[in-house]
Amino acid sequence: MKEFTYKLVENNSELKGAFEVRRQVFVEEQGISEDLVFDGSEGKAMHMVVKDGQSVIGTARVRFQEAKQAKLERMAVLRPFRGIGIGKRIMSFLIEELKSKEIEKVVLHAQYEVIEFYKARGFNTLGSPFWEAGIKHLKMERKL
Repeated sequence: MKEFTYKLVENNSELKGAFEVRRQVFVEEQGISEDLVFDGSEGKAMHMVVKDGQSVIGTARVRFQEAKQAKLERMAVLRPFRGIGIGKRIMSFLIEELKSKEIEKVVLHAQYEVIEFYKARGFNTLGSPFWEAGIKHLKMERKL
């Protein structure tokens, strides 16, 4: 199996790559407005990328909202790289990174069709489904 690099964003080139992955997945594929995908919270967030050589092929961002709590957002993998375990590895990478920062709970808003993916990573559902950016979601959390 091919080896990919999982890392925190360290420079503008990697951040631009992360934004391009998000643009392709959320704006082009899912039809979400760029204003929602790029919401002005970038500077306050921790970003990570998955690289295939020099190319960014996956990303996620984490915002620290409350003491000991983080919110996982904007997780995306380019279509040709889906279904080979990259999402699982993104989650493992971020969980370890957040534990090292003494985060105790991670929350996220899961698109309805990927709820089982997050359940398999130890997340529990909270509340009722809701609509965000025209897509059905469910709030989920995991204690670390």
